Amino acid sequence: MIKMERTCSSLKCDVLHKGELIGKMEGVSVTQWFLKNHYNYTGAFSRFITDRPELSRSGIKVDIIFKDRKIIAKDACIGWIRGPTKNGTFSAKSIEYADIDTH
Repeated sequence: MIKMERTCSSLKCDVLHKGELIGKMEGVSVTQWFLKNHYNYTGAFSRFITDRPELSRSGIKVDIIFKDRKIIAKDACIGWIRGPTKNGTFSAKSIEYADIDTH
């Protein structure tokens, strides 16, 4: 049985790759759901903006920081990114609370 647990969203999130800030995601939402004795985290974004085009692709692992919610989607794998709009999906291994300075 699939059980939807929580959802959250943010207008703008920071994106880290190997601990380095590589860009921002806009219009990000993530859903936590429960299936077969463990939690899954899937999400979508409306735009991925980065100065490093080689990292704007499917399959990379990133951490997505929801500054306004003080959470991090850890080890999020980008599922797909669509052409010029750069919208897409991701699935994360975990969601962690982080004491983030929002200033």
